[in-house]
Amino acid sequence: MEITDYRFIVHKVGTQECIFQVSDESLGDEVQYFGYLSENGSWIIQQRTVATGAYRYYAGQSDYSANFVAREELDYVLFSELHTLLE
Repeated sequence: MEITDYRFIVHKVGTQECIFQVSDESLGDEVQYFGYLSENGSWIIQQRTVATGAYRYYAGQSDYSANFVAREELDYVLFSELHTLLE
């Protein structure tokens, strides 16, 4: 499956592919956050550092709302390491 729409993130864990759609955003001057939800309840929060253009990610299976509120306190990883958070 190829998704070219910026409102989606496609993440594959093993043989399972999951589509995440944007739900929330917080656009700060230094750091920006984008929250994505899947239809099965799993989620990803994307962190973007404006000065460097670096993107990092945090993910979970439940409690999306609480984690998006606490987004500045989470330990973000590279996209290639997301599977460690979703397993």
